[in-house]
Amino acid sequence: MHAVALPSRPRPGRRTRQLVALVAAAAACLGALVTATDASGAERTAPAGPTGPATYTTHADLPYAAAPGQTLDLYVPDGARKKLPLVVYVHGGGWFGGDKSELQRIPGWDSLVKQGFAVASVNYTLVPGARFPQQIHEVKAAIRYLRAHASGYRLSGEVGLWGGSAGGQIAALVGTSCGVPALEGSIGTTGPSSCVDAVVDLSGPHDLTALIGNPALDPAAAGYLGCPAGLASCAPEVLEQANPITHLASSRRPPAFLLGHGDADTLIPLAQSQLLFSALKASCGKVGFFTLHGQDHFFPFSGALSEPYPERTVQTSRGCGTTRTGTEPPLSFTTLASFFRTHLR
Repeated sequence: MHAVALPSRPRPGRRTRQLVALVAAAAACLGALVTATDASGAERTAPAGPTGPATYTTHADLPYAAAPGQTLDLYVPDGARKKLPLVVYVHGGGWFGGDKSELQRIPGWDSLVKQGFAVASVNYTLVPGARFPQQIHEVKAAIRYLRAHASGYRLSGEVGLWGGSAGGQIAALVGTSCGVPALEGSIGTTGPSSCVDAVVDLSGPHDLTALIGNPALDPAAAGYLGCPAGLASCAPEVLEQANPITHLASSRRPPAFLLGHGDADTLIPLAQSQLLFSALKASCGKVGFFTLHGQDHFFPFSGALSEPYPERTVQTSRGCGTTRTGTEPPLSFTTLASFFRTHLR
Protein backbone atom coordinates (compact mmCIF):
# COMPACT_ATOMS: atom_id res chain seq x y z
CA MET A 1 0.00 0.00 0.00
CA HIS A 2 1.05 3.56 -0.54
CA ALA A 3 1.89 5.75 2.44
CA VAL A 4 -0.64 8.46 3.22
CA ALA A 5 0.63 11.96 3.98
CA LEU A 6 -1.07 13.31 7.09
CA PRO A 7 -0.97 16.94 8.19
CA SER A 8 1.82 17.89 10.54
CA ARG A 9 0.79 18.98 14.01
CA PRO A 10 2.41 20.52 17.05
CA ARG A 11 4.12 18.35 19.65
CA PRO A 12 1.33 16.97 21.89
CA GLY A 13 1.22 17.44 25.64
CA ARG A 14 1.85 14.64 28.14
CA ARG A 15 -1.83 13.64 28.43
CA THR A 16 -2.18 13.52 24.66
CA ARG A 17 1.02 11.47 24.32
CA GLN A 18 -0.36 9.00 26.86
CA LEU A 19 -3.57 8.59 24.87
CA VAL A 20 -1.65 8.13 21.62
CA ALA A 21 0.51 5.49 23.32
CA LEU A 22 -2.60 3.61 24.46
CA VAL A 23 -4.01 3.62 20.92
CA ALA A 24 -0.70 2.46 19.48
CA ALA A 25 -0.38 -0.35 22.02
CA ALA A 26 -3.88 -1.57 21.27
CA ALA A 27 -3.11 -1.60 17.54
CA ALA A 28 0.08 -3.62 17.86
CA CYS A 29 -1.38 -6.97 16.81
CA LEU A 30 -1.42 -7.45 13.01
CA GLY A 31 -3.18 -10.40 11.39
CA ALA A 32 -1.18 -12.64 9.03
CA LEU A 33 -1.87 -11.88 5.37
CA VAL A 34 -0.65 -13.54 2.20
CA THR A 35 -0.55 -10.88 -0.52
CA ALA A 36 0.24 -10.66 -4.22
CA THR A 37 -0.02 -7.66 -6.54
CA ASP A 38 -1.66 -7.94 -9.94
CA ALA A 39 -0.82 -5.97 -13.07
CA SER A 40 -3.22 -3.15 -12.18
CA GLY A 41 -1.50 -2.53 -8.85
CA ALA A 42 -4.42 -3.85 -6.81
CA GLU A 43 -3.44 -6.31 -4.10
CA ARG A 44 -4.96 -9.79 -4.05
CA THR A 45 -5.10 -11.30 -0.58
CA ALA A 46 -5.97 -14.68 0.91
CA PRO A 47 -6.93 -14.35 4.60
CA ALA A 48 -6.55 -17.47 6.71
CA GLY A 49 -9.57 -18.62 8.69
CA PRO A 50 -11.56 -21.59 9.93
CA THR A 51 -13.45 -21.81 6.64
CA GLY A 52 -10.26 -21.69 4.54
CA PRO A 53 -8.84 -19.01 2.27
CA ALA A 54 -11.15 -16.60 0.46
CA THR A 55 -9.39 -14.20 -1.85
CA TYR A 56 -10.19 -10.54 -2.16
CA THR A 57 -8.74 -7.61 -4.05
CA THR A 58 -7.47 -4.48 -2.30
CA HIS A 59 -7.91 -1.15 -4.05
CA ALA A 60 -5.59 1.08 -2.03
CA ASP A 61 -5.57 4.85 -1.61
CA LEU A 62 -8.63 5.63 -3.71
CA PRO A 63 -9.11 9.43 -3.62
CA TYR A 64 -12.66 10.27 -2.56
CA ALA A 65 -11.83 14.01 -2.69
CA ALA A 66 -8.98 16.25 -3.84
CA ALA A 67 -7.05 17.09 -0.67
CA PRO A 68 -4.01 15.03 0.38
CA GLY A 69 -5.03 12.22 2.70
CA GLN A 70 -8.68 12.18 1.59
CA THR A 71 -8.34 8.55 0.54
CA LEU A 72 -9.81 5.16 1.33
CA ASP A 73 -8.92 1.50 0.91
CA LEU A 74 -11.51 -0.84 -0.56
CA TYR A 75 -11.50 -4.63 -0.12
CA VAL A 76 -13.69 -6.53 -2.59
CA PRO A 77 -14.27 -10.31 -2.51
CA ASP A 78 -13.17 -12.07 -5.69
CA GLY A 79 -15.66 -14.04 -7.75
CA ALA A 80 -18.82 -12.45 -6.36
CA ARG A 81 -21.89 -13.59 -8.32
CA LYS A 82 -24.02 -10.64 -7.29
CA LYS A 83 -23.51 -7.04 -6.29
CA LEU A 84 -22.08 -6.61 -2.83
CA PRO A 85 -23.28 -4.63 0.21
CA LEU A 86 -20.59 -2.35 1.64
CA VAL A 87 -19.35 -1.78 5.19
CA VAL A 88 -17.33 1.43 5.72
CA TYR A 89 -14.92 1.43 8.66
CA VAL A 90 -14.07 4.69 10.47
CA HIS A 91 -10.89 4.50 12.55
CA GLY A 92 -10.42 5.80 16.08
CA GLY A 93 -7.51 7.66 17.63
CA GLY A 94 -9.07 10.49 19.59
CA TRP A 95 -9.69 12.53 16.39
CA PHE A 96 -5.96 13.43 16.29
CA GLY A 97 -4.32 10.04 15.54
CA GLY A 98 -4.67 6.86 13.52
CA ASP A 99 -5.45 6.17 9.91
CA LYS A 100 -7.30 3.73 7.68
CA SER A 101 -4.74 0.95 8.28
CA GLU A 102 -6.27 0.49 11.76
CA LEU A 103 -8.85 -1.87 10.28
CA GLN A 104 -6.18 -4.47 9.53
CA ARG A 105 -5.09 -4.48 13.18
CA ILE A 106 -8.43 -5.88 14.32
CA PRO A 107 -8.10 -9.69 14.46
CA GLY A 108 -10.69 -11.30 12.21
CA TRP A 109 -11.84 -8.17 10.35
CA ASP A 110 -11.49 -9.93 7.00
CA SER A 111 -14.15 -12.48 7.94
CA LEU A 112 -16.66 -9.83 6.82
CA VAL A 113 -15.13 -10.05 3.34
CA LYS A 114 -15.35 -13.84 3.45
CA GLN A 115 -19.02 -13.51 4.41
CA GLY A 116 -19.84 -11.54 1.27
CA PHE A 117 -19.29 -7.88 2.11
CA ALA A 118 -17.06 -5.34 0.44
CA VAL A 119 -15.27 -3.39 3.17
CA ALA A 120 -13.81 0.12 2.92
CA SER A 121 -11.61 1.91 5.44
CA VAL A 122 -11.53 5.69 5.21
CA ASN A 123 -9.06 8.39 6.19
CA TYR A 124 -10.30 11.72 7.50
CA THR A 125 -8.29 14.84 8.31
CA LEU A 126 -6.92 14.80 11.83
CA VAL A 127 -6.83 17.51 14.47
CA PRO A 128 -5.41 20.17 14.25
CA GLY A 129 -5.59 20.02 10.45
CA ALA A 130 -9.39 19.98 10.59
CA ARG A 131 -12.13 20.97 12.98
CA PHE A 132 -15.66 19.69 13.30
CA PRO A 133 -17.68 19.13 11.18
CA GLN A 134 -15.07 18.58 8.44
CA GLN A 135 -14.52 14.99 9.56
CA ILE A 136 -18.25 14.31 9.16
CA HIS A 137 -18.23 15.95 5.72
CA GLU A 138 -15.30 13.76 4.68
CA VAL A 139 -16.84 10.45 5.72
CA LYS A 140 -20.04 11.41 3.96
CA ALA A 141 -18.00 12.33 0.87
CA ALA A 142 -16.38 8.87 0.98
CA ILE A 143 -19.82 7.24 1.06
CA ARG A 144 -20.97 9.34 -1.91
CA TYR A 145 -17.79 8.44 -3.82
CA LEU A 146 -18.31 4.73 -3.25
CA ARG A 147 -21.93 4.92 -4.36
CA ALA A 148 -20.93 6.91 -7.47
CA HIS A 149 -18.39 4.21 -8.38
CA ALA A 150 -20.48 1.24 -7.24
CA SER A 151 -20.75 -0.39 -10.65
CA GLY A 152 -16.99 -0.43 -11.17
CA TYR A 153 -16.47 -2.43 -7.97
CA ARG A 154 -19.67 -4.53 -8.14
CA LEU A 155 -21.20 -2.75 -5.13
CA SER A 156 -24.95 -2.79 -4.58
CA GLY A 157 -25.10 0.76 -3.21
CA GLU A 158 -26.21 -0.44 0.24
CA VAL A 159 -23.88 1.00 2.87
CA GLY A 160 -23.35 0.36 6.56
CA LEU A 161 -20.89 2.06 8.93
CA TRP A 162 -18.61 0.61 11.57
CA GLY A 163 -16.42 2.64 13.91
CA GLY A 164 -14.81 2.48 17.31
CA SER A 165 -13.95 5.13 19.90
CA ALA A 166 -13.68 8.49 18.06
CA GLY A 167 -14.57 6.57 14.91
CA GLY A 168 -17.71 5.34 16.65
CA GLN A 169 -18.71 8.93 17.41
CA ILE A 170 -18.21 9.89 13.76
CA ALA A 171 -20.05 6.81 12.49
CA ALA A 172 -22.98 7.39 14.86
CA LEU A 173 -23.24 11.05 13.88
CA VAL A 174 -23.05 10.30 10.15
CA GLY A 175 -25.73 7.67 10.70
CA THR A 176 -28.23 9.88 12.52
CA SER A 177 -27.70 13.06 10.45
CA CYS A 178 -29.13 11.87 7.15
CA GLY A 179 -30.35 14.96 5.30
CA VAL A 180 -28.92 17.50 7.79
CA PRO A 181 -27.50 20.24 5.49
CA ALA A 182 -24.91 21.58 7.95
CA LEU A 183 -23.37 18.12 8.31
CA GLU A 184 -23.55 17.10 4.65
CA GLY A 185 -20.85 19.34 3.19
CA SER A 186 -19.84 19.66 -0.46
CA ILE A 187 -16.50 17.83 -0.43
CA GLY A 188 -15.76 15.57 -3.39
CA THR A 189 -18.54 13.81 -5.26
CA THR A 190 -22.00 15.31 -4.88
CA GLY A 191 -25.29 13.83 -5.96
CA PRO A 192 -25.44 10.31 -4.47
CA SER A 193 -26.90 9.91 -1.01
CA SER A 194 -24.65 9.75 2.05
CA CYS A 195 -27.36 8.13 4.19
CA VAL A 196 -26.78 4.67 5.66
CA ASP A 197 -29.09 1.96 6.96
CA ALA A 198 -26.98 0.36 9.69
CA VAL A 199 -24.29 1.49 12.15
CA VAL A 200 -21.96 -0.49 14.42
CA ASP A 201 -20.60 1.80 17.14
CA LEU A 202 -18.07 0.32 19.55
CA SER A 203 -17.07 2.35 22.63
CA GLY A 204 -17.90 5.70 21.07
CA PRO A 205 -18.40 8.97 23.00
CA HIS A 206 -21.63 10.78 22.16
CA ASP A 207 -22.60 13.48 24.65
CA LEU A 208 -19.29 15.36 24.74
CA THR A 209 -20.53 17.66 27.49
CA ALA A 210 -20.11 14.69 29.85
CA LEU A 211 -16.37 14.81 29.14
CA ILE A 212 -15.90 18.38 30.38
CA GLY A 213 -13.05 18.39 32.89
CA ASN A 214 -11.90 14.86 32.03
CA PRO A 215 -8.09 15.27 31.96
CA ALA A 216 -7.54 12.74 29.16
CA LEU A 217 -10.61 13.37 26.99
CA ASP A 218 -11.47 17.07 27.38
CA PRO A 219 -8.40 18.27 25.39
CA ALA A 220 -8.96 15.73 22.61
CA ALA A 221 -12.68 16.47 22.23
CA ALA A 222 -12.09 20.23 22.49
CA GLY A 223 -9.50 20.03 19.71
CA TYR A 224 -11.97 18.11 17.56
CA LEU A 225 -14.67 20.75 18.08
CA GLY A 226 -12.25 23.68 17.66
CA CYS A 227 -12.47 24.99 21.23
CA PRO A 228 -8.86 25.76 22.27
CA ALA A 229 -9.82 26.71 25.83
CA GLY A 230 -11.44 23.32 26.49
CA LEU A 231 -14.89 21.80 26.12
CA ALA A 232 -16.40 24.23 28.62
CA SER A 233 -15.59 27.03 26.17
CA CYS A 234 -17.43 25.38 23.26
CA ALA A 235 -20.63 27.01 22.09
CA PRO A 236 -23.65 24.98 23.23
CA GLU A 237 -24.90 24.70 19.66
CA VAL A 238 -21.61 23.08 18.58
CA LEU A 239 -21.76 20.52 21.38
CA GLU A 240 -25.37 19.82 20.48
CA GLN A 241 -24.64 19.46 16.77
CA ALA A 242 -21.82 16.96 17.47
CA ASN A 243 -24.12 14.71 19.50
CA PRO A 244 -25.78 12.01 17.35
CA ILE A 245 -28.71 11.95 19.78
CA THR A 246 -29.59 15.52 18.77
CA HIS A 247 -30.58 14.45 15.27
CA LEU A 248 -32.82 11.53 16.19
CA ALA A 249 -35.82 13.79 16.78
CA SER A 250 -35.72 15.12 13.22
CA SER A 251 -34.70 11.84 11.58
CA ARG A 252 -37.45 10.28 9.50
CA ARG A 253 -36.06 6.81 10.15
CA PRO A 254 -32.89 6.33 12.16
CA PRO A 255 -30.61 3.57 10.93
CA ALA A 256 -30.42 0.33 12.83
CA PHE A 257 -27.67 0.42 15.48
CA LEU A 258 -25.50 -2.19 17.13
CA LEU A 259 -23.62 -0.84 20.15
CA GLY A 260 -20.79 -2.52 22.02
CA HIS A 261 -18.95 -1.29 25.12
CA GLY A 262 -16.77 -2.84 27.80
CA ASP A 263 -17.82 -2.29 31.39
CA ALA A 264 -14.12 -2.01 32.37
CA ASP A 265 -13.53 0.87 29.93
CA THR A 266 -11.62 3.56 31.83
CA LEU A 267 -11.28 5.87 28.82
CA ILE A 268 -14.83 6.30 27.47
CA PRO A 269 -17.46 5.65 30.16
CA LEU A 270 -19.98 2.89 29.54
CA ALA A 271 -22.64 5.51 30.26
CA GLN A 272 -21.97 7.08 26.86
CA SER A 273 -23.30 4.02 25.03
CA GLN A 274 -26.12 3.66 27.55
CA LEU A 275 -27.24 7.21 26.69
CA LEU A 276 -27.34 6.47 22.98
CA PHE A 277 -29.15 3.17 23.55
CA SER A 278 -31.84 4.92 25.59
CA ALA A 279 -32.23 7.65 22.96
CA LEU A 280 -32.53 5.12 20.12
CA LYS A 281 -35.17 3.22 22.08
CA ALA A 282 -37.11 6.45 22.66
CA SER A 283 -37.00 7.19 18.93
CA CYS A 284 -38.46 3.75 18.22
CA GLY A 285 -35.32 2.66 16.41
CA LYS A 286 -33.85 -0.81 16.02
CA VAL A 287 -30.93 -1.21 18.40
CA GLY A 288 -28.88 -3.90 20.08
CA PHE A 289 -26.53 -3.10 22.96
CA PHE A 290 -23.74 -5.48 24.02
CA THR A 291 -22.16 -4.78 27.41
CA LEU A 292 -18.96 -6.83 27.53
CA HIS A 293 -18.04 -7.72 31.09
CA GLY A 294 -14.42 -7.18 32.10
CA GLN A 295 -13.46 -5.64 28.76
CA ASP A 296 -11.57 -2.36 28.38
CA HIS A 297 -11.71 0.33 25.69
CA PHE A 298 -9.60 -1.62 23.22
CA PHE A 299 -11.45 -4.94 23.24
CA PRO A 300 -11.69 -5.28 19.41
CA PHE A 301 -7.87 -5.27 19.16
CA SER A 302 -7.43 -7.92 21.87
CA GLY A 303 -9.46 -10.55 20.02
CA ALA A 304 -12.68 -10.19 22.02
CA LEU A 305 -14.73 -10.54 18.82
CA SER A 306 -13.43 -14.09 18.44
CA GLU A 307 -13.66 -17.18 20.64
CA PRO A 308 -13.53 -17.46 23.59
CA TYR A 309 -16.07 -14.65 23.78
CA PRO A 310 -16.25 -12.53 26.93
CA GLU A 311 -19.29 -12.70 29.18
CA ARG A 312 -21.91 -10.14 28.16
CA THR A 313 -25.34 -8.70 28.63
CA VAL A 314 -27.32 -8.23 25.41
CA GLN A 315 -30.21 -5.76 25.25
CA THR A 316 -32.37 -5.35 22.16
CA SER A 317 -35.18 -2.97 21.33
CA ARG A 318 -37.22 -2.56 18.19
CA GLY A 319 -39.96 -0.13 17.24
CA CYS A 320 -40.69 1.15 20.77
CA GLY A 321 -41.30 -2.39 21.95
CA THR A 322 -40.23 -3.88 25.24
CA THR A 323 -36.49 -4.16 25.75
CA ARG A 324 -35.33 -7.77 25.80
CA THR A 325 -32.31 -8.71 27.91
CA GLY A 326 -30.23 -11.87 27.62
CA THR A 327 -26.72 -13.18 27.12
CA GLU A 328 -26.82 -14.33 23.49
CA PRO A 329 -25.54 -13.98 20.85
CA PRO A 330 -21.88 -13.14 21.49
CA LEU A 331 -20.50 -9.97 19.93
CA SER A 332 -18.62 -11.61 17.06
CA PHE A 333 -17.95 -11.03 13.40
CA THR A 334 -20.72 -13.53 12.65
CA THR A 335 -23.07 -11.30 14.68
CA LEU A 336 -21.84 -8.18 12.86
CA ALA A 337 -22.32 -9.86 9.49
CA SER A 338 -25.85 -10.97 10.44
CA PHE A 339 -26.66 -7.43 11.57
CA PHE A 340 -25.44 -5.86 8.33
CA ARG A 341 -27.02 -8.57 6.19
CA THR A 342 -30.40 -7.95 7.82
CA HIS A 343 -30.38 -4.19 7.32
CA LEU A 344 -28.42 -3.66 4.09
CA ARG A 345 -30.97 -4.79 1.59
